Amino acid sequence: MTGAAVFRTEMCAMDGEAVVTVTGEIDLTTSPVLHTALEEALAGRPHHLEVDFTDVTFCDCSGLNALLRARAAARQAGAGLALVHVDAPTVIRLFDLTEAGPLFGLGLAAA
Repeated sequence: MTGAAVFRTEMCAMDGEAVVTVTGEIDLTTSPVLHTALEEALAGRPHHLEVDFTDVTFCDCSGLNALLRARAAARQAGAGLALVHVDAPTVIRLFDLTEAGPLFGLGLAAA
């Protein structure tokens, strides 16, 4: 393995808020794990779910699809879902090109 971070998710929930912290690359192989983590976080019925992308280095369309499905589930349950700390240029580009950033509370512009 090169210097790429191992993919993982961690969830923390308190007082109606949940945070799923994601590390590594989100692609066809890891997006089902992300989807499951987001489903589990929403099962706790938070009123707001944050997905922390601080340590996400890559996200492809399968990752975006997992996020869009989680957003739809959150909205159906009356909860909000937002991405925070989206810093990787490739991830910013994905959200800019698809114009999906505003759906997740992002006001990004590719550098």
